[in-house]
Amino acid sequence: MAHANTIETMLARQDISDCIMRYARGIDRGDEALLLSCYWEDAIEVHGPAYNGPAVPYLKEAAGRMRQNQPVMQHFIGNVHIEFDGSDTAFVETYILTFARFPKDGEEFDTLTGARAFDRFERREGEWRIAHRRAVFDWNRDAPASETWCLGAFDTAHPDMVMGRKAPEDLTYQRG
Repeated sequence: MAHANTIETMLARQDISDCIMRYARGIDRGDEALLLSCYWEDAIEVHGPAYNGPAVPYLKEAAGRMRQNQPVMQHFIGNVHIEFDGSDTAFVETYILTFARFPKDGEEFDTLTGARAFDRFERREGEWRIAHRRAVFDWNRDAPASETWCLGAFDTAHPDMVMGRKAPEDLTYQRG
């Protein structure tokens, strides 16, 4: 049900959107503190058959796995639909496109997944965070990795070629 925006709801929408973007950055960079800032301590995460339970242990394990294994991963945020239920609860559907590279039987595979997150956000003491997240998987495409960096146009050994890394070594954590 659509409601007229007020200054309060516009600020809430921005806070919720910022939280969703922090999640994408946090998971891709393996930044545990950033991930934990997106969820309430008592939040629940339902991530398909991979996990169903308290969010904090899931987030800590995921961040550790990202830092240890250094997988290539990017979450792209698409449509975000926010419906408020009172002044301190919002139901949010977020479209997510995820690229990841995983090894299987000694070979690297690229996987592209279209999914959505269905979140219940709660505002506590003025701050919006995820209280409950349930992932919905819409489609997936897996293929053997084939990385030639624009058919060789980019030299990954060149000193000006900045490659993505995990936190805190990634360029996004540097200031100056």
